[in-house]
Parts: sequence; C-alpha cells; structure tokens
Amino acid sequence: MSGRRLAALVVATAIAGSEGAYAHSPYLLPNTFDASERKHVTVQGSFTETFFEPDVAMKADDYHVVGPEGAKVPLTPVYTKDLAILEALTATAGTYRISTGQRTGRVAKAALVNGEWEFLAPDKPAPAGAKVYDVQSITMSDVFVTRGAPNKTALAPRNSGLEFRPVTHPNSIFVGSAAEFEVLFDGRPLAGQTIDVHFGNERYSDKKMYAQVTTDQSGRFSVKPSQPGVYLAMTRYRLEPKSAGQPATSHTYSITFEATD
Repeated sequence: MSGRRLAALVVATAIAGSEGAYAHSPYLLPNTFDASERKHVTVQGSFTETFFEPDVAMKADDYHVVGPEGAKVPLTPVYTKDLAILEALTATAGTYRISTGQRTGRVAKAALVNGEWEFLAPDKPAPAGAKVYDVQSITMSDVFVTRGAPNKTALAPRNSGLEFRPVTHPNSIFVGSAAEFEVLFDGRPLAGQTIDVHFGNERYSDKKMYAQVTTDQSGRFSVKPSQPGVYLAMTRYRLEPKSAGQPATSHTYSITFEATD
C-alpha cells in the first residue's frame, strides 16, 4: 500500500470517528451550476485539505435533492475511495438544493480550555482544570444548481442544526458584488460566528484561504468575490452537553457556490 493511500485511510478513520483531522473539510461540487441545457447534474462529495481536490469519500445516509417546488427526493451515491458521486435530475425549471443531510460521526475526546476546544489524542492528557467531554461530530454540506430562471423555494431553511440561509441567491452571485448569507442554528441567527471562505484554485496558490469573516449581530455575513470561479464558505459551531451523560456536539457546515462575471 502506498504512503498516500495509507495516510488517506488513516484520515478517513479519523474523520469518521473523531474531530481529530480538522484540516480535512467537507464539500459538494457539481459539474455545473447552470443546468439550463441539462436534465441532470453530477455532484461529487468528499473531504479534503485543499479545495476542490477530493481525498476521502464523504459517506452519508441522507443524500437528497430539494427541487424547485420543495419536494425532497433521496439520492443514491456511488462511492469510490476518494469521493461520493451523485446524479440529481433537473427536469423542470428552477433551483435545486443538493445536500448530504446531517451526517453524524463517532465521538472524540475534547477539553474545553478558557472557552476554546482542544481535541485530545489518545495518549495526550487533558490540561489541568479543563472540562473534558465526549464530542459528537455532525456535518452537513449543501450546493445549489439552477435550470433556467432561479427561484427561492429550495433556499428555505430547515431550522434544524447548523446551516446557511442564502440571502443572495447562490446562483446569482457576481464578481465584485457582495453575496450575503445568514448563519442559523436550529433556526436562530448566530452572531459573532467565524466563517472561512475558500477559492477553488487554492491547490495552485500559496494562499490557503480566500477570506475569513464574522457574522454581525443579525447572524449575517457577506463575501465579495474578486474573480470568477468556485468558492466555498464553511463554519463550525460547538456546544457543551445539554445534560449530564450526553456528549458535546461539534457542528460543521459548508456551502459551495460559483461567482460569474
């Protein structure tokens, strides 16, 4: 087995079972965002250290598409070692949300030190005086594609878990114009939430993050793309246990979008 494949298998185990491999982040990427001339789109889902270079297939039990009229249709993925492959029908005009659904991983140990989470290797003791928790990993990724004129039905928030509500239609984002989103957790806006924004060419760049922004008091943030291409916005939100005997939770959400001239 090659060194790269062995490393990928180790990372896959870490992602499935813990929060120990934070550099690996989830994404969905369609072969097109404009499905005007197509009756289906093909989407890849993966974890990666460099967007959008697939490294570890993103497995999920709730892959689905929400169509222009709001109907949710399950999608059946095909898995390779590096990525999941999906096909979603786009037979009617309007906007489609393709999603992993909420993915529940295994549990890792973490210490909460002065308000900051520190995940612990099996052989690493917790800092003195820190609260130590089992932490449940929950991830979700979305991407939107449109056939013909965009509509907003599929943009409606789930009001469950961590998600972005697009304020600007994600298939109407243009270079030089601000694209706005609202960050929600269980339907309530999150103020002061850090958002990492990545650009799709970072494999060719020394700059590994396009921008980092913070939500305002209404839970909103904006991104102004400086060049055409594919972007990804991602955030994490961690909570202490709701009651004794329950794990803490670490939620990760990402959305992929395209900016055009």
